[in-house]
Amino acid sequence: MAVPPPYRQAVPRRRLLAVAVAGVLGAIVVVGLATLAARGPESAVATTSVARASSEPLQGRPPILLPPLVGQPQEPAQRVAWAERLAAQTPGVDAALRLASAQSASDDVAGAEATLAAAVAAAPADPRLASAVALVGYDSAQPEASLDALRGLAEASPADLFTRFSYGVALLWAGRRADGEDQLRRVRDATPETFYGISADDLVHPGMPPGYPPFVPAVSSGRVTLAQLAAAAAAAPGAAAPQVAYAAALLAAGRRSEAAETFDTALLIDPGLLEAKVGRIIATYSKDNPPAAFGQMGPLVRDNPTSPSPRLHLALMLLWLRDPDTARAELRQAAAAAPGTRLGRAALQFLAALTA
Repeated sequence: MAVPPPYRQAVPRRRLLAVAVAGVLGAIVVVGLATLAARGPESAVATTSVARASSEPLQGRPPILLPPLVGQPQEPAQRVAWAERLAAQTPGVDAALRLASAQSASDDVAGAEATLAAAVAAAPADPRLASAVALVGYDSAQPEASLDALRGLAEASPADLFTRFSYGVALLWAGRRADGEDQLRRVRDATPETFYGISADDLVHPGMPPGYPPFVPAVSSGRVTLAQLAAAAAAAPGAAAPQVAYAAALLAAGRRSEAAETFDTALLIDPGLLEAKVGRIIATYSKDNPPAAFGQMGPLVRDNPTSPSPRLHLALMLLWLRDPDTARAELRQAAAAAPGTRLGRAALQFLAALTA
């Protein structure tokens, strides 16, 4: 199946996130669409701003991006107050970075500088603090000082993802997109399933929604834990269904490589198992190479016209190409092919979220 051209009129990011908010069937964890919503406002600013031009320098300071915490407010002023309470309760480098991130996002440069200065005095050797200082001190008119500092820190601390990621973001901010993408790809390739690996992939592909297309299993595992599903799969090495259930849970947890391996295990047991084939395509979806996934999913749709799973997941992949019109058509066919089933209901709810 040929990959359709990207839809010219991009779908608003809020509409795509609404698909996740819809909470399809309650038990489906739509990881790809929910990722950005959980990261905080600075991440949305970074992704949408960098998407505006391939090499245009951006005004202001590159954001200090940190993995989100449960309960983290989205409104800047509220997030500062929240981070202040967190720093008072659990002082340390992590809390200082979180407070400085909130202050910088609220344009309180002096506050962020004071927070970082106090933290550096207590932990002078931590490269994350030095990187945050360079980000807060970034001057869009003369970015070289911050870029040089971040490059040196990234080279001196190759295992520190925050530092390496921050250097890549700053390069994008300075309009050096090729250099920034190269740095971010290195972060992604080294740790593809971490917060910074996924965020790096998002920034390298600003025209796509954040995260990756989700996988919707035909049967819900209910409230069974990942550990319980792993045990069930290990206890039934000759049964494909427990492997698929475990693989689906791994994928929902963001453990994509393990999910792909577990889908492979299911296919060794039952080479014709359609759901395992679909799941493996989703688990190995690459933003660098969408045609590979479409080239595999297309024949599954063609050869299984009455099965909802390939068509439903083809529709979800189409959203990552910004083609909502074709996605809607595929969702309608998936819903019609399996009315009343879990996948049929999922197709209807995705369709409703896109149409809202």
